Amino acid sequence: MISFATLFVGLVLGVVDVRLLAGAGVERAGLYLDGREVAELRAPFAAAVDLGCEPEPHELVAVAYDASGREVGRARQWLNRPRAAAEAAFVLEPGNGGTGRAARLTWRSLVADQPEDVTVTLDGAPVEVHDPTRIGLPPFEPSGTHVLRAALDFGRGVTASAELVFGGGATLGVESELTAVALEVEKGAALPEADGLAGWLEADGAPLRVVAVEEPGADVVLVAEGSARAALRQAYERVSRAGCGLSHPQGAFAHVGADEDLRLRLLWPVAATTPQGDVEANAYPTTRWFERGRSSLDWIAGCRLEWPAWERSAQRIADAVAVAGLAAAESARRRAVLLLLGPKAKDGSRISPDEAIRFLGRLGVPLRVLSVGGGRSPEAARWRAAKPAIVSRGLTGELETLLDQLGRQRIFWVEGAHLPQAVSLGPAARGVRLVR
Repeated sequence: MISFATLFVGLVLGVVDVRLLAGAGVERAGLYLDGREVAELRAPFAAAVDLGCEPEPHELVAVAYDASGREVGRARQWLNRPRAAAEAAFVLEPGNGGTGRAARLTWRSLVADQPEDVTVTLDGAPVEVHDPTRIGLPPFEPSGTHVLRAALDFGRGVTASAELVFGGGATLGVESELTAVALEVEKGAALPEADGLAGWLEADGAPLRVVAVEEPGADVVLVAEGSARAALRQAYERVSRAGCGLSHPQGAFAHVGADEDLRLRLLWPVAATTPQGDVEANAYPTTRWFERGRSSLDWIAGCRLEWPAWERSAQRIADAVAVAGLAAAESARRRAVLLLLGPKAKDGSRISPDEAIRFLGRLGVPLRVLSVGGGRSPEAARWRAAKPAIVSRGLTGELETLLDQLGRQRIFWVEGAHLPQAVSLGPAARGVRLVR
């Protein structure tokens, strides 16, 4: 009965325009930000919402009501939380019975305004798509329950999907109701089984039920500032002379167990603007995930020399660190962000380093800041809250400390959908702390 026409992916702050798609029988809608009503809407169901000047995870909920005031549907989306690079949603248009009906499809992607391909099925059968924003449905039995699915391909490996279950008295989207919380276990501490974790976590003072504890693989995102390139090249050449390329069995990861699943990705603080309908989205160039294999961090950092064009004053380092935090946590694995600052670093971000650090803390992503290229980077002082260090033993050596911290992380899955900053340790927690 109600869906978001504006879908927010990536980092969002300030005043944003929110538009809804309302189905038949919706008289008005309430718009709630983090549980607080911020607007009451009627057709055309649009409002400006102030998210504040500092990035923070948010929950945006739209609740639809009919003319009698009865709730007839609701939709939710998370802002500034780990999400896919593209998302899509359906809303069923009004109509009678199972003929002549249509569904509206909306989407948002960080890489393209329009999808390259849209595939739609109804109960597994293909549906012809002439206009992807309004899809005519084949006749169906209204008393039965039906599943409408769309798969969108935006190119560059970015896809999105939408599902809608309707008919037989049901009209709902499909969404998860579990939240991943990252905790760090103290050395020597032992965790009980999930059923023995009652009272370990709570949200807004209410206890949370832990349904599982995982020790998944780890994702590390390196934000590589432009003037760090020369230092990375030198590290790469040292590794190459030593014969420690991809084929060498004693790279930085060799001491990690054979079953360890560790991935690394480089991200550059050079914003690329992509038009997204009536707004613009900022994306940051990034590599694919590098699997652990038998390579070293020096090799990975140094061999990726296809850097985007950059200007010293145009870099947005703090903004990129915030986006890297989202990327590091998007797969609900153990996570960390590593910022590499060179000797000529300069930041032109919209947010400050302290705001980026606080944002990563709310996401549960630890940050390590390193000056590379000899001496302390001129930007390092602005990251003092992250206790920046000077690289003295190569990036591979610095990774060893990070791996030790990652090895103590665990992912606790709790029932319900919760903002990460709302989750805290409960009175029964022992030998753990929230990852910050």
